[in-house]
Amino acid sequence: MHRSFGQGSVDDAAVRLCGELGLSVIPGGCPMMFCEPVDVAHKCLRWFLQISGKEARPEGF
Repeated sequence: MHRSFGQGSVDDAAVRLCGELGLSVIPGGCPMMFCEPVDVAHKCLRWFLQISGKEARPEGF
């Protein structure tokens, strides 16, 4: 489930199911912002989302 610009493909029921199954999920976020090594573009995007208060936080880690 990914959200870049616009509505994205996040589904609340799918996020709940992931939690029930013990799966890690980043609802609305790009995994490339969290999986090392993180490239410069994704570091910049994550920084921008952090300062704007819109950063998606990983769940289940």
